[in-house]
Amino acid sequence: METKKWIHIVAFILVIVGAIDLGLFGIIPANANGEGFDLLQRFLGFSPTLLEVVYALIGVSGIYLLITHKQGCSICEAKKAAK
Repeated sequence: METKKWIHIVAFILVIVGAIDLGLFGIIPANANGEGFDLLQRFLGFSPTLLEVVYALIGVSGIYLLITHKQGCSICEAKKAAK
């Protein structure tokens, strides 16, 4: 499998995990301390450094997908062909 394809798959998975994490954070109300539900923190423990690295990877993955989106999007390609 191509390296570029693997990068895309990993980036896509990280963005989905980040979206689910933010969705749960927004849906589940904060506790008495004002802390919301953080799925990644529950899975990765309370290591701030590890969480920062994962959050940074999710952010970079989102930027990568934003930049490379039109290159491989079948919906965008269909719109181009219909014009």
